[in-house]
Amino acid sequence: MVGGGVRTLPENTQLFERLLNVLTEAAPGIRLCFNTAPDNTVQALSRWIRA
Repeated sequence: MVGGGVRTLPENTQLFERLLNVLTEAAPGIRLCFNTAPDNTVQALSRWIRA
């Protein structure tokens, strides 16, 4: 889960790209999810993570 504080601020675009690249290289097949607000983090995670 990468929060909006990293991915929605234009000045963090390069950081966001680096994070995604590191994550996908370190963990092939990783699932990424994105929330639109702190209160829907659980819903965002539940789209990809199953018990």
